[in-house]
Amino acid sequence: MQYKPISLHYKQKHITMKKQMKQIALPLFLGGLIACSPKTAVNETDLLGNWTEILPPSSSFVQGMTLAKEGKASSIGMATLQYESWQLLSDGQLVLSGKSIGNGQTISFSDTLTILSLQQDTLTLRKGADYQIKYVRQPESAPLVGTDKASTGYTWSDVLQKDIRIFETGQKVLSATDSQATQAGFLVFATDSSKVEVFLPDTKVILDRRVRPDGIAVWNVEDDDTYQVQACADSWIVSRRGRLLYSTHGTDKKIETSFLTAENTEIPVAFYPHEALAEVCLDGQYMLLSQYRTASGYGYKNTILDLRGKGKEATLTRSTDGKTFQLTEKN
Repeated sequence: MQYKPISLHYKQKHITMKKQMKQIALPLFLGGLIACSPKTAVNETDLLGNWTEILPPSSSFVQGMTLAKEGKASSIGMATLQYESWQLLSDGQLVLSGKSIGNGQTISFSDTLTILSLQQDTLTLRKGADYQIKYVRQPESAPLVGTDKASTGYTWSDVLQKDIRIFETGQKVLSATDSQATQAGFLVFATDSSKVEVFLPDTKVILDRRVRPDGIAVWNVEDDDTYQVQACADSWIVSRRGRLLYSTHGTDKKIETSFLTAENTEIPVAFYPHEALAEVCLDGQYMLLSQYRTASGYGYKNTILDLRGKGKEATLTRSTDGKTFQLTEKN
């Protein structure tokens, strides 16, 4: 049986068909990538609507923003932070302007956020170098996330047994660990101060009032080392397992440093002037020490540790075994 050679015409036709298939397939492949990728080129129309921040499921907060036509804006669930206008810059940045209300004063502000992506009604913004905020668009015909009360800033208080605006009723506390944090906590006390309801961005707890042997009132849960609330100097604080988490003044004037022992062991210390506290980490355990008056230098202590220092030198004494650490501040 003889095989006839394939004609030149057939070869050329076959090559042409392969080229055409590649030309068709490439746009389809790229089109699929584009369809599945976040939208980076955003225009003003894309941003119109009600946007609520994506928070942990256990959060009691509902907050966000409404971006309307003609650059008008308003806040959702944030009585102390009132958006008034917005602007989309040519470099893909969103500028939100308005007024911050609190402590008897009103301050105008303007925040610039970078738009990282907009995909399927999810908007991702970046504030500063690291902090990202995600919002989801709410349908115009549907109520905002939660109930109507929640969308206007109301939430149920167990200790007061009524709906409240925690932004107005509660004592505001700021993150003492993250200077870039955009969410605050709130403390709502019972009428007789026997309990405090702690609203944090990711949880809510109720603590009971107790008086320590030294006469200082604290709010916590008996035989539990989770959260504790107390007044320190001119600030309310929320601590947990020896770490300061939230306070009235947040990270304002906070000083973070480290000391080295004679054995070259590093001991991190954070000083909080507003709260008159020092947070010391020794052998992996955190402890809060209260400031006390000294003839010179500084002094902080609790029932276990006593930190005294002047300049770059300090002494840390542990009462449980009487051990003393000679410290030098790390450069």
